[in-house]
Amino acid sequence: MVDILPFKGLRYNSKKTGDYSKLLAPPYDIIDESQKIFLKNLSPYNIVNLTLPDDIGEKSRYENARDILSAWIAGDVLQFDSEESIYIFRENFTENGAVKSFMGFAALLKIEEYGKGKVLRHEKTLPKPREDRLNLLTACRANLEFILTIFNDDDKKVTGILNSFMQQVPEVTACAMYDDSICFNLWSIKNMKEIENIIRIMKDRTVLIADGHHRYETSRLYRERTLMPAGKPKNDIISGCKGAGNNTCRAASEDYILCLFVAGNQKEISIHPTHRLIRFSGRITAGDIINKLGTCFNIEKIKNKEELIDAKMKQSRISGKKSICVLFKDSGCYYAELKTDLPDIYRQLNIPAQPFIAEFEYLDVNILHKLILSELLRENEIEEIRFLHTIKEVKQQLSGTDKVSDFDAAFILNAPEIKTVESLSGSGLIMPQKSTYFYPKPCSGMVMYKFE
Repeated sequence: MVDILPFKGLRYNSKKTGDYSKLLAPPYDIIDESQKIFLKNLSPYNIVNLTLPDDIGEKSRYENARDILSAWIAGDVLQFDSEESIYIFRENFTENGAVKSFMGFAALLKIEEYGKGKVLRHEKTLPKPREDRLNLLTACRANLEFILTIFNDDDKKVTGILNSFMQQVPEVTACAMYDDSICFNLWSIKNMKEIENIIRIMKDRTVLIADGHHRYETSRLYRERTLMPAGKPKNDIISGCKGAGNNTCRAASEDYILCLFVAGNQKEISIHPTHRLIRFSGRITAGDIINKLGTCFNIEKIKNKEELIDAKMKQSRISGKKSICVLFKDSGCYYAELKTDLPDIYRQLNIPAQPFIAEFEYLDVNILHKLILSELLRENEIEEIRFLHTIKEVKQQLSGTDKVSDFDAAFILNAPEIKTVESLSGSGLIMPQKSTYFYPKPCSGMVMYKFE
């Protein structure tokens, strides 16, 4: 059962901050250092000051974020809404020259263990980001950004409710200063009858974490550390308990996390590929890599042009063929297509895959990690993997001359379909880390959830 609640959102006071567009930022994990500087220069109140804080003097970055958040609340830069609400979020964006949009709603999601309910994950996580977000959460006791989740609304029951409120003038309208192709709207639902309808509908749905695995697992760990030593939850009364239909409802603030719930049947939502730049610890040449791949792939050398690479990969996806493009710094680009079916290749190489689940094994990211990196290139230890989302970025970083950019090869992949991710997650099959990049990303700064 999926349990959601409305809450009293913590939002910017535009009378204090000015232009809302200067306050917003992308999710913390896709902001590089130069963009962080740009965002901080937009406004002293930009949300990046909280999501990616700096060390100041003897204070840690996390203590600094805590103090900034407290100061903003005390100075009415941030204000709590007076009523429990569910918030409607719409993002308008331009992709490949076409204007598109998607919408969802922000509410609190009760944290649960994977596999015990209806909150599903689809990829593995890394320990370092979890530790960073745990330190920030511990210091601030707030969810500063949405976790993006996907749910099935093919019957459009939730969409119908949201559409009825979106006929009104938005409470917030802002275009991102960090990307002028993106604009946002925000509405709030305060009508308790409609809030209860959404709560009731969502109880029977399953939600898939699309973006924010590290933050979800961080919140789960924080909840355990905060509540379990006392032996029982605190008696904090969560905003919205009465709205959930139980006048005696009590729960700890730490039991819930701020989520953006998005219906997965919206055609403008897609998964973009996550390509890999790899540096091996020992010496390896482009010829070594291509020769080893040649045991399982038909290899074709192609022009190292972004448009051609993109076209080859799209055609591969449409035709159902499994292929990967391999780029080298000085030795061109190669299109590699599987010679035969994976079960035959696994048998030849004695790779275990029992049971063989085709939908899972044929994912590009699994072919790369399980077949290429773990088998064909197993004698070459990986020193670093960098994850990028466009071929242009890959080419730029691969051609760098400094040691930091001195990678041996880049692997261009196709992304899975949303339905495939939902199907695999529902079966308990977890992809490697950084397997998906749901697009577009919601901004940070529209609404926050503070525990106190």
